[in-house]
Amino acid sequence: MGASDGRVVGTTRIVDNGDVSERWNLVIVAEGYRETELPQFALDAQSFVDTLAATPPFDGLMSALNVFRVDVASTDSGADDPAACKGSGRTAATFFDASFCNSGIQRLLIVDNLGVFNVVNAEVPEWHMIMVVVNSAVYGGSGGQVAVFSLAAGANEIALHEMGHTAFGLADEYEFFAGCGRDTDRNHHPAREPVEPNVTINSNRTTIKWRNLIAAATPVPTT
Repeated sequence: MGASDGRVVGTTRIVDNGDVSERWNLVIVAEGYRETELPQFALDAQSFVDTLAATPPFDGLMSALNVFRVDVASTDSGADDPAACKGSGRTAATFFDASFCNSGIQRLLIVDNLGVFNVVNAEVPEWHMIMVVVNSAVYGGSGGQVAVFSLAAGANEIALHEMGHTAFGLADEYEFFAGCGRDTDRNHHPAREPVEPNVTINSNRTTIKWRNLIAAATPVPTT
């Protein structure tokens, strides 16, 4: 499964605020959409842009952004959903080989990053961040070199979450490692200060990373 399972159809600038050399350029890429489903991808991409434009701080920053939509058709819809994580066991022939069930975590949805980079470098070489929309109703996403999210309920919120990882280097703010109330044998962070700007093991309000943002009446630590 991979680039032989589809084709790059084309690119559209869906938010145009000027010269790419003077704007932050976000690229939204289709994965697991058959060619006849690409009109739905256009709606899905626009839905995320609408959510982004209504979400602080982006609501005040949209004039600094360009957004591009890269239409990529796949042979099949969706993504691989391995039975090993209690998925359907389905294998889909998609352009970027999207798959759930990575590192033993069902919701960890990843794609072939190198394949994504090759396409986006050819289509929008001035990109600053890439988001891949996977045409699946199964809940999942990931943030890393590229952000990935599925079309499960709350899809745009998933996308914003993964954007925090990819664009800004933010850490998850749930129980350590797999989180979400699961894997309770791994919900203790190592005794070292995390490098991410939004989490800390420091509970001293005079030395904590965001000390200048803490109101005097706010307890530290705060759950």
